[in-house]
This record gives sequence, C-alpha cells and structure tokens, in this order.
Amino acid sequence: MHQDGPTRTLDLLYPSLGDSHDIRTWSGVVYFIAKALESNGTRVHRLNELGQKRLLVNKAMNRLSGMIGSSLSLPTERSLPMAERFAASITRRLSKGDYDAVFSPSSIPVALLRSGQPKVLYTDATFADLLEQYPELEEYPEAFVETGHELERTALANCDLCIYASQWAARSAVNRYGADPSKVRVVPFGSNLELKVPDELVYRAIDARPTDRCELLFLGVHWERKGGPLAVRVVQELNRAGLASTLTVIGCQPAAGTDMTHVRVLPFIDKTMPMGQRRLINHFLRSHFLILPSLAECYGIVFAEASSLGVPSLAREVGGVPEVVRSGHNGFLFPPDAGESPYVDRILALMADRDAYRDLAMSAIREHSERLNWSVAGARLMAETAALVH
Repeated sequence: MHQDGPTRTLDLLYPSLGDSHDIRTWSGVVYFIAKALESNGTRVHRLNELGQKRLLVNKAMNRLSGMIGSSLSLPTERSLPMAERFAASITRRLSKGDYDAVFSPSSIPVALLRSGQPKVLYTDATFADLLEQYPELEEYPEAFVETGHELERTALANCDLCIYASQWAARSAVNRYGADPSKVRVVPFGSNLELKVPDELVYRAIDARPTDRCELLFLGVHWERKGGPLAVRVVQELNRAGLASTLTVIGCQPAAGTDMTHVRVLPFIDKTMPMGQRRLINHFLRSHFLILPSLAECYGIVFAEASSLGVPSLAREVGGVPEVVRSGHNGFLFPPDAGESPYVDRILALMADRDAYRDLAMSAIREHSERLNWSVAGARLMAETAALVH
C-alpha cells in the first residue's frame, strides 16, 4: 500500500528499450535515471522485456536489409508494430500491480500507451533532432521517417509530462511537434562516473596542472563527428605558438593521414568498470581542458564528467551542448563554423593567467555540484512526477 501524506513514496513503472540494470545501456543514461529516482525515495519497478523483443526484431530486419545490399541499420523500435507491442507489454504489467505513474526514458514505449496512470518521458532529443544532428539518418526510407515523426507527435500529446535534458530539445518538442509548453520541462543529465573523487584531491589536481605545457583530452568513439580533426589542428597550432601541448585521444583512432605530432592515442577505456573509471578519472585530473568540438551532439554527458573533476570544456555550440557547457562557467563554446584560431587564442589566454584558469576550473566544479549531477536531477524528476500524482 502507498503511504499517505507528504512523505508518500511513489511507485513508478519504468519501461526501457534496453536493460536498465546494465550501465552500458544508452551510455549509462537509462541506468542512472532509474538510480537517481530511487536515491530520491522513489520505488522504480523496471520493465526490461521491451529490450529483448527489440533485439530479436532488430536482428531479423537488419539481417534482411544486409541481404538486399543496404548497410543502414534501422532502429526498428521506431515503428508502428513495435510501438503497439511496447504499449501492450506495459498495459499487461500495469494490470498486475499498483503504480502511480509510468516513467519512460524514451518516447516510443509510451507513444501508444493508454492508461489511467500519468505518463512521463525523459530524454535528450526528439526524433526531428536526431535527423538534424546525424546526416547519415537521411538514408532512412521516407515511410520510416514519416512514421517516426507521427509516433513522436503522438507520444508528446499522450504524455502528461515531457522532460528533456536541454532547452534545445524542449524547444524542438514545442516548435516541431506542437507539444503543450505547460507540460514540457528541462532537467539536465548528470555525470555517469560513479566513483566519487574527494574534493581536496580535485583541488590539488587543478593546482598541480603546469602552466608551461597544456594537456588536452579528447574522448569519443566517432572521430569525425566528435570533431577530432579540429582538435588536432588546435594542438598543432598551440605548439607552433610556443606552448608545448599534447592531445590525448581515448576511445577512437584518428583517421588515416592525420598529423600525429603531439597526439597520443590510448586504447578504449571501459568506464562501466571501477578500474576503467579510475583510469579515466586520472586522465581527466591531469588535463587542462576537455576539447570535444562535436559536429553533432544531443547533449554530451562527458562535459558534465569533466566539470565534476574541475576540467573546463571547449566545444562547438551545437545541439544540446549549451545546456551542459556554459561559456565562462565550465568552459567555452565556439560557433559551429569556427576554425582552430578561437580555440587556440582562448587556451593561450587562460594558460597565461593562472588565476583566471583556476577560477574557471573551480567554477566548473560548482556547475557540476549545483546542476550537472544525478542527485539534483533525481530530486527534480521526483518532484515533477509527484505533482502529477497528488
């Protein structure tokens, strides 16, 4: 039975397309959303069967696609049959328990769901955003795209609360799909590093970063899309300007023909494991800046992770990045068409002014502690959902 009064605990049904117990699902976001809700006094009842069905259908459809010569893998959960199947699975689960609301980390499971309980979705982008940010999706068949838009529109109309990780995505929901602004909220994602580094260790690391050389860190699995070529040009120009600098690349291999002078490539680090997190944290702590000038980015959790360790970020002003990186607070944003010069000038200025750099690094920590963490997000999510129930 539910408790009465202001201390009542919410029971949320949490349907996910992947295993919400697995930190590898959607880069850990599905896992951390559930954990954030639980840490704020919510009972989260996971429904992971959706992912199993999705996997089987995806394999079958994309195997067929390969047989006819297409290299494009379709995310087949964004189809009418799958949306109907998701809704049916959720409905069956709702009939067997006592839940206050359905809380989904994706729009598709709740697009066609009809239930008496309030429905909440929380994600980082609309379908239109994905098409805009990732040009390769333009290869999707027209019928698939039309269905995707219709399911997104239906989900936003069907849900009682639509929460996004950025203002950019929230505007898309309202402007592109006609979502009611009164039920749209923005709650930034937090850092997906579970290991807590003592504050004093972070402060010491900031003060230990030398001023006569610059360590740049690049993290990502997609070299071109994450802006690798620009990051390389930045480190080369810094050295030409007389500041000894190194770019450490983790997670991908630079494209053939890349000038590897002053570039160090490390093997992929699995941050889902404690040992991997420790290694990654050490690389952060030794770095002056995270440079990730992505051509497309719906959010960028790595910027929140950098902030938690006092590392300012340098990024392109694209997609949802401005929600995470605020110029002058935890890094700097640059126009999408900017070349390497503005990045180089900003780095040189900060490296020449020790106090200015330290102030920026300390401000990055505050950005994380005040708004870019899952504890803050969880409290906001619980409060918003509770307001629907009471």
